[in-house]
Amino acid sequence: MHIRTPVVPSAARLPRIFRSLALLSAAALLSACAATVQRPTAAPVDPVAINGDVGQVVLVVEGSDTARAQEDWAEFRALWNDAIRASATAAGIQGSVRDSRPASLDPSGVVVVVRVDSYRYVSTGARYGLGVMTGNAHIKANAQFIEVPGGKVAATRTYDTTSSAWQGIFAPMTVKQVQAITDQIVAEARGG
Repeated sequence: MHIRTPVVPSAARLPRIFRSLALLSAAALLSACAATVQRPTAAPVDPVAINGDVGQVVLVVEGSDTARAQEDWAEFRALWNDAIRASATAAGIQGSVRDSRPASLDPSGVVVVVRVDSYRYVSTGARYGLGVMTGNAHIKANAQFIEVPGGKVAATRTYDTTSSAWQGIFAPMTVKQVQAITDQIVAEARGG
């Protein structure tokens, strides 16, 4: 009778196996982390044409009656300030949120009036804690790029984001969706 000895990886191979598993797991988790902005595909979109240098992007975040009536509107609106600062800093310019359109900017730049038509706020903590039962986060918004000084509307854009329960707990929730929109706004304001 011949007894087969189970094959056990050598001690030297175990760290390599664990390292490979950790890298594969991290790649799988990160692949669902980034939020993307859906754009209308009906017609090509001309680049945003701003006269002069863009040294800063100022957001004015407004909401439809439906959006402003939600109980978490203030918390949702506050996300935009951190997001635009991060997006602008990464691009080497200034970024902020203001309550109204400024008549002048120093340094020169662009005012972007973002109108949120609808949204569903889902925090990352809620998604981790409650999983897919929290539902899907989404934002439907449009924006006007306004030259300052002058007040000329240089362009209008639509920014829609969504998440899916199928993406699991690492789906891009509201914070990442707002960040994706502000990243896109800064890139377009700078001609990218």
